[in-house]
Amino acid sequence: MNRLIRILLTLMLALIVLFPLIYGFSASFFSPIDFTDSYAHMLPSDPSFRNYGLALSHRHFLRYVMNSTITSALTAALRIMVTLPAAFALTHFTFRGRKALFIMLLSTLFIPSDAILYENYATIASLRLLDTYAAIILPSVFSASAILMLYGALSSLDKDVYDAARIDGAGCLRYLISILAPLSQPYLVAIAIQTYISSFNSYLWPLLVTNRDSMRTVQVGLTMLGFAEQGERGAQFASIMVITIPFLIVLAFGRKVIMKSLSRGRDII
Repeated sequence: MNRLIRILLTLMLALIVLFPLIYGFSASFFSPIDFTDSYAHMLPSDPSFRNYGLALSHRHFLRYVMNSTITSALTAALRIMVTLPAAFALTHFTFRGRKALFIMLLSTLFIPSDAILYENYATIASLRLLDTYAAIILPSVFSASAILMLYGALSSLDKDVYDAARIDGAGCLRYLISILAPLSQPYLVAIAIQTYISSFNSYLWPLLVTNRDSMRTVQVGLTMLGFAEQGERGAQFASIMVITIPFLIVLAFGRKVIMKSLSRGRDII
């Protein structure tokens, strides 16, 4: 009986979480009259792929999706490349000013991102990087929260592993790539997924540093497609459904990697 109750509660919570996605998918097949009818529709009265055709035929839409996918993937990769060595240095080395550096790292968590928005923009503009992928990516590469998350994970590792690797002749770079990165894979994948999603969903910063339509990201571009103004709400929903595909792929791949890593960790233990 308890098991049945847990299953029902899980299904109910899953339905609540998935309802916006389910309704958005259904609405992407609506005809214009379904949105203006006297009663609300849950299912399309005359489903067709017309809305998807309108969304995909827009001259800039696929470019928006490509820009967001590229910048999000590069941001995630670069953040991992910065985060892992930083956490490695803080957990494996003892040097003067280490505690002060750690406190400074913690203090950055209390700085609102909007407070440094102008300084970031001025820096990017002075480097003449406006309307480039670098302008969108660079301010998001460093993340104190990601470093602290990995810091906690690496602090729990046995330091004898590092000493044994050094005795066997492995340098810091070899140890970092061949031993530390595989052991930290679930955390790295989690950081990569969080970074990818937050970068893909970013709106204000890409809006500030891009002026050309060819460099707009999808969150900015969705407001410029003009479907809502034209009364084509179905096409608006269809475009939203299309941009969820990268999220689903990333989440499915990330979940598979994390579960595989955790299973391998249990086998090692």
